[in-house]
Amino acid sequence: MHCVSTNVEINIKHKKMKKLLYLFIILFTLSCGKGFLDVKPSSNTVVPTTLEDFQQLLDASVMRYAPELLDLQADDYYLAPTYWHSMSNVVFRNAHVWADDIFETMESENYGWNRLYEQIFYSNVVLDGLQKINITLGNQKTYDQVKGSALFIRAMALHYLLQLYSPAYREDRADIGLGVPMPRSSDVNEKVYRPSVHECYAQIIDDLNMAKDLLDGQVDFGRPSKVAAYALLARVYLMMGKYDLAGRASENSLLLYDDLTDLKVSNKRDYKKTIYLAFMAPATIIGTNLSNVLTDPELYEMYDGSDLRKTFLFRLNTQGNINKTDSYNLSLYCFSGLDTDEQYLIKAECLARLDKPEEAMQTLNHLLRHRFSTYTDLRADTKDEALEIILQERRKELVFRGLRWSDLKRYNRDGANITLARTLGDKTYTLAPNSNKWLFPIPPNEIKTSDISQNPR
Repeated sequence: MHCVSTNVEINIKHKKMKKLLYLFIILFTLSCGKGFLDVKPSSNTVVPTTLEDFQQLLDASVMRYAPELLDLQADDYYLAPTYWHSMSNVVFRNAHVWADDIFETMESENYGWNRLYEQIFYSNVVLDGLQKINITLGNQKTYDQVKGSALFIRAMALHYLLQLYSPAYREDRADIGLGVPMPRSSDVNEKVYRPSVHECYAQIIDDLNMAKDLLDGQVDFGRPSKVAAYALLARVYLMMGKYDLAGRASENSLLLYDDLTDLKVSNKRDYKKTIYLAFMAPATIIGTNLSNVLTDPELYEMYDGSDLRKTFLFRLNTQGNINKTDSYNLSLYCFSGLDTDEQYLIKAECLARLDKPEEAMQTLNHLLRHRFSTYTDLRADTKDEALEIILQERRKELVFRGLRWSDLKRYNRDGANITLARTLGDKTYTLAPNSNKWLFPIPPNEIKTSDISQNPR
């Protein structure tokens, strides 16, 4: 199995890889006032050319970052008021309260837009470079793995961008709503524009369908696999409301890999057993300031006394506040990748939405038997009863994983009318279900240099 290094196996492993990335990242050293999509490469930049180079580039930790902005805007946690007021990151501070002006005098945001387009660019460099490689019997397997990995990473980055900057997918409006630019090559002269939400999701699905046929069937937490491609397809189809396709993808993922940690046996999930390791970036809040990341007591009380997730996910600090724990042995990092529990929840939800409540509850009960010290199977006689139970368990199981924001957007798309609110000090902030603020604004420098449409605020 591939490993990504020693310190939680997240750092770049080899000196050669560090040198390659150091030289290559010159491509996207941002100069003041430029948007990420407008930066031009230096003429003396060293570009990877071999399969080994391409694999090392794809193995870099930067390629597995998920935007912390997703969790920061959702209701998994709120920040201690004194900490929130003192935050030096203006964008993060404003995002937490869905402010009218997110950027103030800032021109860019490195951990949402820029970081995700960095992943897309590097993936495109690999895909373009592979066209110059002669395929032989000896290198075919490596070639396929590298190509599949680049397609997978590009799809995952584009998926995250849509969760932040575009509306939830609606079949009747997918050709109208604006998606995000999706460069298909590493050519910096490629014209960028905002295609429709439909075009963006079609690209993600095309990439993942190609990836699943190229990637290795053996799960390797440190690299994309066939299982990971199916798992991400399931997530994407779920966000689109295509429940038949999402259910089939989750089932295909589980047929190949269905490992679950039984919390009666272990109080932590080994990240090496996950389907695909990704983590929040920059983790300046959820990772390194846990004492200031507070969980709503109402959420905490959703876990009953026999629910082992109550101590798996949370701890009470000395002030009696509820903090997140390190549940994946990732130290300062917060897991936001792909894992088997999510696939069981997707499968269960899709079965319920397709009016198969008995099968849905069987799937959910299998997961929950691994979560309680003593457990009695839950039952539901109708689709609506099953959905209510499953969505509550999804809320409880996938907390702090960067998924709640997307869930809230799709629930409101379907008429849930959920309003978010948080009180910091003597002021309460709210986010109405039909507000434009469910779409994060694109960095101002990108609007200036790329001439693309801004999200209304």
